Amino acid sequence: MENLSSKQAQVLTFLMDFNAEHGFPPTIRELCDHFGYRSLNTAHFHLRSLEKKGYIQIHPGKGRGITLPEALRLPERKIPVVGRIAAGSPILALENIEDFLGIDKGFFGTEKIFAVQVKGDSMVDAHIQDGDYVIFKMQDQAQNGDIVAALIDDEVTLKYFYRLKHQIRLKSANSKYPPLIFKKGDTRSFRILGVMAGLVRRK
Repeated sequence: MENLSSKQAQVLTFLMDFNAEHGFPPTIRELCDHFGYRSLNTAHFHLRSLEKKGYIQIHPGKGRGITLPEALRLPERKIPVVGRIAAGSPILALENIEDFLGIDKGFFGTEKIFAVQVKGDSMVDAHIQDGDYVIFKMQDQAQNGDIVAALIDDEVTLKYFYRLKHQIRLKSANSKYPPLIFKKGDTRSFRILGVMAGLVRRK
């Protein structure tokens, strides 16, 4: 199958998520409402592009006439593991998802859940080890002392979060690593993706 543009990947991700949550594909109108398309033709254009590239099948004349191949049907309600995130890309866009954890999202009381696999030892004093999966509730605000998934440029990092008077400080749980400090006018892009809700350690 051919590579997708960013917009095509977002549409395909929506189709996959909708199908996993409801057990059937969205209508064209639901697709338009989700992305804010004013014209049905815009939705049809993206769907035809996905079909041409081999990602879906369209069945004209049916209200929910979109079929996803078995390989693209998400494990229902499982937690996506995200990796690098391209600038401006939604957290759960298809190109950011690397794997799925076999844990029901409902366990955490919200569908807005994702996981990040830990690489390195910067959080060992918080009992978070290399290779662990940390589960986050998706939100863009945090309290001082929370462990957050932060997006710095296009890299996701796990740190303690502290908002001080004139700066934001991201602190490791390992004295070997100095804190990351962000002040007004910092050239690095920074945003909070989520706050830690759990941890999975695979043997």
